[in-house]
Amino acid sequence: MSHMAQMLTKHPKHESSAPSPPVNFHVTDIPTIGPKDVLVKFLAAPINPLDILVLADLYPVKPQHHHNGEAIPGYDGVGEVVSCGSDVTGLAPGDLVIPSKFGIGTWRTQAVVDFSYLQKISRPKDLTVAAITRISIAPAFCLVEDMCNLKAGDWIIQNAATSVVAQMVVQFARLRGIHTIGVIRDRPSAEAEAIKESLLQMGTDVVVTESELQGEVDIKSKRIMLALDSVFGNSARGLIKSLSSGGTFVQLGFLGGPSGQLQLDANDLFGRQLTLKAFRGSAQVALRTPSEQTDLFNWFVSLFNDGKLVLPGLGLERVPWDASDVKGSESRLLEAIKRGKEGKIGQRKQIIMFT
Repeated sequence: MSHMAQMLTKHPKHESSAPSPPVNFHVTDIPTIGPKDVLVKFLAAPINPLDILVLADLYPVKPQHHHNGEAIPGYDGVGEVVSCGSDVTGLAPGDLVIPSKFGIGTWRTQAVVDFSYLQKISRPKDLTVAAITRISIAPAFCLVEDMCNLKAGDWIIQNAATSVVAQMVVQFARLRGIHTIGVIRDRPSAEAEAIKESLLQMGTDVVVTESELQGEVDIKSKRIMLALDSVFGNSARGLIKSLSSGGTFVQLGFLGGPSGQLQLDANDLFGRQLTLKAFRGSAQVALRTPSEQTDLFNWFVSLFNDGKLVLPGLGLERVPWDASDVKGSESRLLEAIKRGKEGKIGQRKQIIMFT
């Protein structure tokens, strides 16, 4: 393995509204490991909406590792242990690991980190499963399991239905006999119908556009007990109107922009007895002990390996980071982050694949 590491760092003075990606590319020496350190070689790391918020200084959990004073982004991913310090316990060379907490900085080829930042995980057939476990798969499970007391036959409605988290929510819900309604952004008719068909084939029971939800789409007869909002604003209002009495509204993102507002009326709370909650995946997962998290993540891997869960059917876009092609990799990564920042309709989740 090379004694040089490549990494992306957050530009400290970049304006969030500027068009170019707010990152710098570096090639640097790999530090010597200390007694409690682990040298890890990263294998895959996603570019999540959360990462874009971090780059814009809009996420409350800040990066924990820096290079020359610049924060190293990347909050999820998977790596392989290369070597361990003398005081490291529970890890050995060859182990597959994921971040045990946010802020580790996975957008780099190799890293030396304290072993407490790493969590061992079983090996999936597809490494992408491990790379999206903490920020996409685990939160989807918690949304279905923790937000309210769902029963078989109940319904969940969620916007941003093409997102990885939403597609995983559908799968966890189906394991419990719970139905789902997916809301997608308005698109040209042919494109909308194609996406609807894809989501239906992947297990979503009903798919509607934002305009259709605001209209007279017939979902009132369904017992919709959980609404999951990743957009906020007018889209969130449509979800609230769809909830059955006693239902729970959960706000987990603001893809529509942080300046949006959520409209409520007296009947929502007093009359229909709705419950409103905020959800942050990292905090919800952290309610479980480290051993419970390990068991849960390994269970996810077994479900994927057994074919009971599948990677999102609308696809993932893999971005190669070839350490032997510095200029090419830098160009591809900057373009990928730019796409993630633009957030265009239909943009698939991008996964950095280290080669």
